[in-house]
Amino acid sequence: TLGMFSSGIHTVRKIKMKGTGDTPILPFVAMATSGFLWFNYGMMVGDSSIAFVNFIGCILNCIYVLLYYWYTPNKSNVYKTVGAFTLMLLCIHLYSSWMHTHPDEAINFIGLVGVFITVGMFASPLAQLKVVMENESTESMSFPLAILVCLQSLMWWWYGVLREDRYIQFPNVCGTILGLFQIGVFLYYWNSKPKTVSSIMMA
Repeated sequence: TLGMFSSGIHTVRKIKMKGTGDTPILPFVAMATSGFLWFNYGMMVGDSSIAFVNFIGCILNCIYVLLYYWYTPNKSNVYKTVGAFTLMLLCIHLYSSWMHTHPDEAINFIGLVGVFITVGMFASPLAQLKVVMENESTESMSFPLAILVCLQSLMWWWYGVLREDRYIQFPNVCGTILGLFQIGVFLYYWNSKPKTVSSIMMA
């Protein structure tokens, strides 16, 4: 999992050299949000493994968001995305604190929200699928991230099976499937030459 979180370094280096281009901010923000939620879940259920890796992941992805903000010319999109996720986290915190006073209820609520956020996080790179298909190039997607998503999802699914925790099992089954799909997209366009702007407009 730490390897998956660290794979963002590859994307940040590419952004530093070539600019943000078609690379979306959404995966970084989604992973930071997911890390924050699962850190809280791990603390609530007393699982130090979940809490530790997601705390590190949250910090790393917050750094990636800051670096993305530094290099992107479209800073308003960063404001909107970060603002929307921050507001969502605030609402989740207020709802779980006020409406779910019993610890088990709060754990179930945070776990359920974590499932939806994590599935969205795994699917967020697919937001670039239209661009990938139009350009016939995977430059806006991260191949190391797709590999690591698939591997870490398989391992966390098995961890969830051992702990009999459905909130860990379900999103990681989805993550494995989505990771395999992204790998398939990369393999399909592996030797394709990126289309130029003029060729896309003529198509």
